[in-house]
Amino acid sequence: MQLGFISNQRISAIIQGTSIVWFPVPKFDSPSIFTKLLDEDGGEFSIVPEKVSLGIKQYYEHPLVLTTEVSTEKGLLKITDLLPLGETVIIRKVESEIPFKVVFKPFFKYALYRPIVLKDSFINSKGRDCIGFLYKWDGKVKREGSFTWRFSEGKGFLIANYSTDKEHGAFSERGKSLRLDFEKPFENTIKYWESFEVKSKAFEDLYRSSVYVLLGSIYSPSGASIAAPTTSLPEAVGGSRNWDYRFAWVRDSSITAEALINAGFIIEARRIINFLLSLVNFTSKPFYYPLYTVEGTIPPPEVKLMWLSGYKNSRPVRIGNAASKQIQLDVEGFFLNAVYKYFEKTGDSVLIKDVFDKVEHIADWVSENWLMKDSGIWEDRGEPQHYTHSKIMMWVALDRAGKLAEYIGKEDRWKESRESLRKWILENCVANGYFARFAGSEDIDSSILSAPLYGFVSEKDELFLNTLSKIEKELKVGNFVKRYKTDFMGEAKHPFLLTTLWLARVYVRLGKIEEAKKILSSIEEISDSLKLVGEHVDVEKKEFTGNFPQVFVHAEIVNLIKEIEESTKA
Repeated sequence: MQLGFISNQRISAIIQGTSIVWFPVPKFDSPSIFTKLLDEDGGEFSIVPEKVSLGIKQYYEHPLVLTTEVSTEKGLLKITDLLPLGETVIIRKVESEIPFKVVFKPFFKYALYRPIVLKDSFINSKGRDCIGFLYKWDGKVKREGSFTWRFSEGKGFLIANYSTDKEHGAFSERGKSLRLDFEKPFENTIKYWESFEVKSKAFEDLYRSSVYVLLGSIYSPSGASIAAPTTSLPEAVGGSRNWDYRFAWVRDSSITAEALINAGFIIEARRIINFLLSLVNFTSKPFYYPLYTVEGTIPPPEVKLMWLSGYKNSRPVRIGNAASKQIQLDVEGFFLNAVYKYFEKTGDSVLIKDVFDKVEHIADWVSENWLMKDSGIWEDRGEPQHYTHSKIMMWVALDRAGKLAEYIGKEDRWKESRESLRKWILENCVANGYFARFAGSEDIDSSILSAPLYGFVSEKDELFLNTLSKIEKELKVGNFVKRYKTDFMGEAKHPFLLTTLWLARVYVRLGKIEEAKKILSSIEEISDSLKLVGEHVDVEKKEFTGNFPQVFVHAEIVNLIKEIEESTKA
């Protein structure tokens, strides 16, 4: 069954059918209160029709506002779910021609703690957090037990109201003295999301959905962009490649910012860039960590939640991400490319002059440290290597810094380092006429598909064309591409959609527009009615795997569609 995604740029929720099965609160990366996505007994907010369902339909009538319709022999149940702006609240607008049951079962801290059940709210038995269940209904309502309510046919609102403790919730003395209006936040949230003009002449539904996933990934208080709203959805069902993506990766955020620039959302892109600029430090490596919390703080340690069975029994469930301890040398290149794209689009020399000390520090540090080994874009937990992709992105950092310097009348001080790095790559990272995965290896890696996209080589360069041919021969599965054959955990089972889209963008540059469109069509076919896309794809089952929806995949969908549009104009 497909999963739905809603966001208000503070919190998000995942909806499966008529159930909210994933709800971290009060931030994207907080512990969850509804965790059924990762364990059948993990807690849920479900609306269950009394009659047998004849079918279910889901769609976004408004952006990031999910509508679910359940048809039965006796009538229709319609649910419209959204997260109101500025609140840690779920609003479910329900219009029902039939009776239904509500299961409101909040379990705190990833279902570790059961609640203390009160008349109108639930309190964490090991803490102070509280979530209340409210409703405004024009029919009959009857409570049955601690977690179940019976509703007659009718219409109205069902509300989950989170607060840090009961004294700050809707049922506190303060809350009771203030009038609650569910209609106004509902309508205003719809107006907010509809205010963004999202248009495309190609793959319109997929493009629109992708842009809104990017916008929904932004944590409004800081400008951070999360990699995905979920944790531990497995790369391969039943396996252990299960990671927490609810953080702001420098790489992913930079790709998202570039896509928003291409889509015309300059203000939103700049918010992400400003967030990343705030993280640059002058003590050591400019981005000391490859990922940060949504507030820009040091990421938490990786922990396994052994009490959860995992999505479809895929253990372990992890929170935190140990990749935060790695050295990843490509991220500065992704970031400076995003800054350069912003300047190229806006001509905002005031910003570039204002932050040029940070640009200089990045370029100086890369110039002095490009001979280091790292864990690479794939965050390999084995021995560090001289990854070819990382070296290429370090060259990109020096290239963009040089261009930005010249634009504001300063000297490009990194020409010599840049040429030395290019020479080293060509001498050490090439095997048998193609770019290898890392220096001294003969393995192929589809991350090298990004080399012409970031200007390191021409897409028509013989060395790159040899690399492309080898990737197509060894890593391509249908219209999709794997990252590599094996890593520290064994076989890479499923194709990876980021590099698949990089392949499509290469095809556009080579004039193979129809090949690029085939890739997009294959992705869109699997994305069903909601047009949401994951990280990997199980080609046999035609299902996405990994965390969902995957933001940098949607970013590259935006980039690709824009490039197809431009190529068609030409």
